[in-house]
Amino acid sequence: MFGLKDISINFLTSTPVAVSLALLVLAALAVYLYFRTNPPLPRYLRIILGGIRLIALLALFAALFEPVVSFSREFQRPRKVALLLDHSSSMDKIDSDKSRKVRLDSLLSSRSFANLRSRVEVTPQYFGGNLAGSQDKVDREKTALGEGIYQLEQQELAEPSDYWILFSDGRWNSGREPAAAVRGGQAPIIAVDMATGAGNFDVALSEINFNPVVFVGQKTEIEVKLTWQDALNKKVKVQLRDSSRVLTDSRLTVTQEVGRGELKLEYLPTEPGQQILDVYIPPIEGEETVDNNRRSFAVKVLKSRLSVLLVTRHPDYEVGFLKRFLLQSGKYEVDLKVTGSKAGNLAGRFPTRQTELNRYDLVILHDPDPRRFEAQQDIIRSYLNDRGGAIWILMGSQFAQRGPVEWFNQLLPFYQSNSGRLQYTQFHIQPAEGNLFHPAVRLEESQSAIRETWSQLPPFQSLVRCDVVDREAKVLAFASARQGGGEKMPVLGYKRFGPGKLFASAALPFWTWGFVSLGFGEDDSYYGTFIEGVVSWLTVKDDFDPIRIVPEKKVFARGETVVFDGFAFDLGFRPIPGVTGTVQLEKADGPDTVETDLVGVGDGKYRAQFFNLTPGKYHYAAAFEKEGRLLKQTEGDFLIEPFSLEEFDQSGDPAVLTSVAKLSGGDYFTYEEFDRAVESIELTPVQVSQKGELVVFNKLWLLIVVIGALSVEWALRKAFQLV
Repeated sequence: MFGLKDISINFLTSTPVAVSLALLVLAALAVYLYFRTNPPLPRYLRIILGGIRLIALLALFAALFEPVVSFSREFQRPRKVALLLDHSSSMDKIDSDKSRKVRLDSLLSSRSFANLRSRVEVTPQYFGGNLAGSQDKVDREKTALGEGIYQLEQQELAEPSDYWILFSDGRWNSGREPAAAVRGGQAPIIAVDMATGAGNFDVALSEINFNPVVFVGQKTEIEVKLTWQDALNKKVKVQLRDSSRVLTDSRLTVTQEVGRGELKLEYLPTEPGQQILDVYIPPIEGEETVDNNRRSFAVKVLKSRLSVLLVTRHPDYEVGFLKRFLLQSGKYEVDLKVTGSKAGNLAGRFPTRQTELNRYDLVILHDPDPRRFEAQQDIIRSYLNDRGGAIWILMGSQFAQRGPVEWFNQLLPFYQSNSGRLQYTQFHIQPAEGNLFHPAVRLEESQSAIRETWSQLPPFQSLVRCDVVDREAKVLAFASARQGGGEKMPVLGYKRFGPGKLFASAALPFWTWGFVSLGFGEDDSYYGTFIEGVVSWLTVKDDFDPIRIVPEKKVFARGETVVFDGFAFDLGFRPIPGVTGTVQLEKADGPDTVETDLVGVGDGKYRAQFFNLTPGKYHYAAAFEKEGRLLKQTEGDFLIEPFSLEEFDQSGDPAVLTSVAKLSGGDYFTYEEFDRAVESIELTPVQVSQKGELVVFNKLWLLIVVIGALSVEWALRKAFQLV
């Protein structure tokens, strides 16, 4: 009956005998008492009252016996088939006079599919950039095949399908790799290839590989990958353009009907800054489409050599070694200015105008006397805060004797509370545990090796005792407690000023690392690693400006969401509360503007998104405000390419479909083999056997029965004056 089989009742109580005896005794007692009631009761009333008492007892003991009813149920259900339908724009591509989408509609209207649908339960799902239950909710501008497979598998965790039928051309350009999304144990995938494998003549740019950071005057190669079909003996020219100006070009003769190839373009940057370049294939007669003939990309062009200002009053070995290393590296131009009375032909002065100082990417002050820079304090602050400059302070005897100078101390990560003499003693320094991998500290690759190396370097000979550490500073290394008079004295540290950085060292010398090592027949690699680490970290413009608004990238494909990320932190990198922000876009070839708010996403981070922007070049203006005061304003440009990810490459990829099918235990078919694909699916109903348990005890209704029966019994007894 109802397909139920193997019905059994099990009692979980640990004392079934005692419970059974108690039930029998109480039941017998109830019957005996009602039959012996004085005055005697009518027979029907004794039966009713005894029965009610017996019901209450049975309900009570049903709970005490803890019965569990076990059963099995067998039935048949139709097989479940999920359709995974590619609805990306590449399905509009025409192969052999018919688009892939039209070909798919034909298959879904065929007799074979109608027969399949009549015998199984079919559930369609559509995918492009996302997975959706209806076509109108699919992002057609990209194909995330792997994401579609993964999301459908997640949806079916509770009730998996018996088969999936995947209708696609196999081309994917977004999300996870399709083969990696296939997991063991999921339904076998029957992959139906909707591409013909051959098409009209077309050449497309499929990929561009380039170095995003290049240098003025230094050539760099841009690797361009092409795909083509029906293009045997065609001559393809590829150009590198800056706006409409051709910078260079290269040519390729196609020797295959269908295939892939690559070539290289040389690019020689001429000026620093952000550059948006195009790789372009001039249209070739007979091409199916020219929408995939252009790709844009952005590169950051830096100066080939950074400009370093090295200022000292009395040059010594430290200055000499430092200047020689920087010049020999080939990355820096060093302007040495000696301000002392015996400077000779090296005599110079510290810049007195902002434009002079801003020429330099790095300023190194060797043993400065802060009083001598008081007239330049404003341009030094502006150099750090506005220009995003970098300063390295090497503290020495002059600095120690001068003592605290308030405006200069405000720039330093640590400083003296009182003037004092330079402390001459031999000591090593200990890196701060939380900063072992900072570029200024990382002399080796592992934490233990870093600690050991710092302990074995030639000892320092002098120390400026800085007993005050700024609360917004980061200390990278300390002198040992013995040299610090029982407490750790900071030796290396830095402080940020918006985009600018100031690094300070309170111990000397460093030059002995190189000199002593060379004297023992070793190299000066640790000296070079330290100097290069400090200078590179100072001069590289990173993304650590605490208040900034930047686009996610400089070049977007059509259909992509344009995202701006905002960050609002104080100089200690703590979130600034109550900040509001906006981003305004203006298209270069039109007067229309669009604006949206920067929405907080937590912990000082903000995000603005623009949807469905038309292709073209855009100028953005973004700003942060707090209580009506402007915190940050930034401007820039980005580009939306005139074609989407789908138009980069619309050829089919049967290898992807084959791997997905085989990994899942399914099979691969072309659209012409759709009848065979349907025949490969087992259509007979699935025999289902379900086991179940019905727990009788621990149920509310048992309590209701007990209370209800006893209540009815009490009411009857009262009505007949038995209480």
